[in-house]
Amino acid sequence: MHIIVIDDDPYIGEFISECLENISGYVVERFPNPLVGLDYVLENDINCIFLDIHMPERDGLETLARLREKKPYVPVVMMTGNPSLRLSIEALRNGATDFLTKPFTQDQLLLCLEKIKRQTKVLDEKIILEAKLKAKEDIDRLNRELTARTELQSALFTISQELDDLKNESEIQAKIVELACRILKVKKAAFLFYNKDVDGMVVVASRGIYQGNYRGLVLPYQDSIVGRVLKTGCPYIASSLNGSPRLDPFFSTWGLNNPPLICYPVVLAQRNCGVLALGEKDNNGLFSGKELSLLEFLVQKGSLRLENVTLYENLTRNFYGTLQSLVTALEAKDVYTKWHSQRVTEYALMIAKVLGCTEEETQSIRTITFLHDIGKLGIQDSLLNKPGNLTENEYHTIQMHTRIGVKIVENLNLNEEEVAIIRNHHECWDGSGYPDGLGEEDIPFLARIVSVADSFDAMTSNRSYRKALNT
Repeated sequence: MHIIVIDDDPYIGEFISECLENISGYVVERFPNPLVGLDYVLENDINCIFLDIHMPERDGLETLARLREKKPYVPVVMMTGNPSLRLSIEALRNGATDFLTKPFTQDQLLLCLEKIKRQTKVLDEKIILEAKLKAKEDIDRLNRELTARTELQSALFTISQELDDLKNESEIQAKIVELACRILKVKKAAFLFYNKDVDGMVVVASRGIYQGNYRGLVLPYQDSIVGRVLKTGCPYIASSLNGSPRLDPFFSTWGLNNPPLICYPVVLAQRNCGVLALGEKDNNGLFSGKELSLLEFLVQKGSLRLENVTLYENLTRNFYGTLQSLVTALEAKDVYTKWHSQRVTEYALMIAKVLGCTEEETQSIRTITFLHDIGKLGIQDSLLNKPGNLTENEYHTIQMHTRIGVKIVENLNLNEEEVAIIRNHHECWDGSGYPDGLGEEDIPFLARIVSVADSFDAMTSNRSYRKALNT
């Protein structure tokens, strides 16, 4: 045990040293000057300090106060030759561990040191326990932070994944409403877009508001919170009524009279286009900062997805329009095949309806069948319009229009069934068709439908090499 004695009386330091010199485990250093002793204590590891109260350079109680600022756990035994109850209480109040009255005996000194050892042991155990508790608290805090971050990342991933999987505007709008209700734990939600033709807010998706499907419903917005959010682009969050939401025409129409409420602006192409309104939170709780951050991400991600889908649809529509114009120009040169692609599309849609095709299959037929003969753009007009029979080489050249058609649309990102409409609509059930000689169910399903429609129109239309068959 490293002991420091700070006392201007050299006898006290000598006495303590002599009492402990024959007892192993003790090292005693003496400092008659409290300023020097204090500096030494502050710079070294000390196990116990014996400190005189009355010294000329600095009062012992003042020195004790300085020690406690820097070394709060080091035991300090105060010593005085003029004890008093007031002085003892003041010393203990200032952080003294024990109190010795001078002169004291060796037994009193050893008893004091044993007491300090026991207290030090208890204090060390307390410090270790506190350190363990602090470490556990830190671990628990880090675990909570990690869990919160993991949940946040999971929510962000869910939002991105579920929105990225959708390919049309109405599905994205409905998904935004669904995700908003799920993430913010609300029962009612409406996604509204401003329509200048009707000068109103049109419901494009909703949940929990009405007993039915109210997509397309026009709601008032003038002099309402929704109108203010649309105009300013600033979110509205109501944690209490304060009279305004209950009287607001939008909320009264919506049937939302209980806070908390949120109206969040939707921005497309840097214009305020709509509002996402949410209300009736579970257990009437308040929206947390995390929930509001997720809502902001959801609206931004959803808006970006809507922009991209709209842009893609416009580009695709323009591209298909260009191709359809080419097909129309191609057919306009031949009186016999004029409106052929349109009729084949209509027949194919009729067949698809009878067969119970899915919406996705029907949409593929509606979009791609019009282009099934697009490859004829690569065939000479004289060959396409030749009266009478074709030579073997000429027939082989005509057959190439299916391969040429696939080449023309290869950058449209069509699925396999859609590509097959263009490539395989001249295959035959017995395998005698072209270009791949497929037969029976090896012919892709949608290509089979278009093949039947194409054959029916060919048989019931006048051609350069024969008259239409009677039906």
